[in-house]
Formats: sequence, structure tokens, C-alpha cells
Amino acid sequence: MIKSINGKITKDIVSKGTSKRFPDKLNKRAIFLLMALSDVNTFDDLKKICEPPSLKLHKLKGSMKEYWSIAIEKPWCIIFKYIKGEFHDVEIGDYHD
Repeated sequence: MIKSINGKITKDIVSKGTSKRFPDKLNKRAIFLLMALSDVNTFDDLKKICEPPSLKLHKLKGSMKEYWSIAIEKPWCIIFKYIKGEFHDVEIGDYHD
């Protein structure tokens, strides 16, 4: 379950299905991944959904070490914190700069 969403792009995609700051061709994939975060009951369920290597579910490092990342398509990804069965601070962005 998603408990909190951050960032204009993410909020626009959740509320409008699109964002001027995000490539249209990636909307469906981003929406699918956000729906997956909303629907899974456990982190293991998310791991099963993210088994395709292209999604690259992984824990971040350094100043972002509390976050996980799922690839949408380079350079775009969804980052989030997973706390007690809930997804917090879910945000779409380019974190490879």
C-alpha cells in the first residue's frame, strides 16, 4: 500500500494519468508500477512482480540508503521507502544525475 507520494510528476501521473515533465511513452509502465506498489501485500510480492531484470529493483546507497528503486526506463525510476508493509515517499524521477 502506498502511504505517501512525493513530487509533481508522481502526483500528476496519479491524479491525471500524465505529466508534462514525463515522457508520454512511459506513462503506462509508470502507472502499472505505481498500481503494483498499491496492490502488493508484502515486499516479497513486489519482488515477484519485479523479477524481470529490466525493472532492476534494488536498494539505493549513500544519502539515499533508506530508499529502494524500480526502473521505469533509463533514466527514469520510481524510488520509495518500505516501512512496516507500506510504501512511503514514492516518487518518479531521474536520480542518475
